[in-house]
Order: sequence, then structure tokens, then C-alpha cells
Amino acid sequence: MNGEKPSLNVQEHIDRIDRELATIHHLRQHDLQTQRSMRLAPWQVMIAGMVAGAAFFAAGAAFVKLIGDP
Repeated sequence: MNGEKPSLNVQEHIDRIDRELATIHHLRQHDLQTQRSMRLAPWQVMIAGMVAGAAFFAAGAAFVKLIGDP
């Protein structure tokens, strides 16, 4: 070590901080997209349930019509 102080490369530190900030920004955007998806998930399930119910009702009505009319 010879009693020398370690060199302080300010530009390297600035570049490292910029990379870290870019990573944080990217992760925050991903987090916001995940939150939006989670907010819409219950609505997607409800709509899918209603569509499935309508499909079963239509299939039942078609079956009754097919079997019921001689």
C-alpha cells in the first residue's frame, strides 16, 4: 500500500450510480405493470365466468330444443 490513498475516479462512480438508477427505474416500471395486471385480474375472472355461464346456457337451450321438439 505504501501509504498511498486509493485513487478516486469520480467518473466511474457517476457511471455506476447512473446504471443503478436506470436499473431502479426499470424495476419500478415493471412493478407498476404488475400492479395494473393484478388490479384487472378480478374483472377478467368475472367476465370469463359470465361468458362461460352464457355459453352453458346457450348449449342447454340448444339441447332442450333439439330433444324437446319431435
